[in-house]
Amino acid sequence: MSETHWATARRWVAEALGLSGFVAFSLSAAVLAQLGVLPTLAADALVPGLVILALVYGLSDLSGAHFNPAVTLAFALRGSLPWARVPGYLAAQFLGACGGVWLVSACVPLPKAHELVRPWGAFGLETVCTTLLLVILATAKRKAEVGSQAGLVIAGTLGLCLFTAGSVSTIGVNPTRTLAAALFSGTVLASWPHLLGPFAGGTLATGLTYLLRGPLNQQEAETAKGQAEAGEGSSS
Repeated sequence: MSETHWATARRWVAEALGLSGFVAFSLSAAVLAQLGVLPTLAADALVPGLVILALVYGLSDLSGAHFNPAVTLAFALRGSLPWARVPGYLAAQFLGACGGVWLVSACVPLPKAHELVRPWGAFGLETVCTTLLLVILATAKRKAEVGSQAGLVIAGTLGLCLFTAGSVSTIGVNPTRTLAAALFSGTVLASWPHLLGPFAGGTLATGLTYLLRGPLNQQEAETAKGQAEAGEGSSS
């Protein structure tokens, strides 16, 4: 197998393992919160934020640490990720999310969704939170001086979104995480706000990033694909 093929395989494995871990820890924390073992704040915001922090530091050089199809598609729209790579990223993320949900569901019942807002309200929350997350993410990956602190910036933004919006809706800011859980619980149709909202937010964030930051730069492109690739000279 050529080095290019190995690099592709590493990207897919990193995305699958990363999202599997994120989903498993997040769902487990939600289960513990419903059982009264964990405070709701810790389950909704702190645990997901800490997991993302660890994953960004541990795997970002391999795949760019997307762990989210809305992030992947936003990077492709932005031009920092080749469209030819998108299907592989999405497939790896879906398999990883399903693996995480399966692991939790094999041990305990999945947590129940809570919705204190109407479907369009949930859609709006997902859109706004995803837009904020991706604009911040693009800035963190664009500026070399922020690169070493990108994990903190991304984790903090995600935790803030989940803390504020998660109190009134089952916000995920990640459609693959939502889809995997909905498939296992049989609630796919009812989950449409959380499936479509992040993609709307990703599209909006792409436009806002161009308006605020202008065209793509080299640092942004390299970190979106994984910094390890820069040494390989790959452009595929």
